[in-house]
Amino acid sequence: MMNLRIRLYAGVFALFAALCFFSAIPARAQSMEAKTARLVSLMRDNNYAYKTTSSPTVFVIHLTGTHLSDVKVVLALGDDEDSDLVIFVTVVEKRRMPATADFRFKLLKANHEYDQVKIGFDGDDDLSVRADGSMRLADAVYLKHLVEQIKSSSDELYGKIQPDLLP
Repeated sequence: MMNLRIRLYAGVFALFAALCFFSAIPARAQSMEAKTARLVSLMRDNNYAYKTTSSPTVFVIHLTGTHLSDVKVVLALGDDEDSDLVIFVTVVEKRRMPATADFRFKLLKANHEYDQVKIGFDGDDDLSVRADGSMRLADAVYLKHLVEQIKSSSDELYGKIQPDLLP
């Protein structure tokens, strides 16, 4: 009788331990296909005329600014769960930027002036404005805010540096 009771308690304990272990494992991240479908849905909700690219997880939205006639906003999805949405604009190609300390100082100051965006150089050393977001948190309002923030920051930055640019 005592042996049966010990086995019963051991079995209940093992079941409880297994349940605790499996509930501690985080839910599986959204699949890339689900994230892509969600991003497309959010772009449609905002009436963005987006274009697809050769990558199924990268999209382009062409907007018009005050200083830039074509603000090419790129939206790219990645695997990082908390920052899996990257939105950026390439403001100026490397060849058009003066390689002076004064120009770089102006960019550094601008990086401090703008909220929620990063001003920097991409992998090709072109000047870009970028924001990282999370598809886990994204809704239509969030996406519109990020896209508009990138668009307006890029356009305004271009207006500030345009007199310094090379032809």
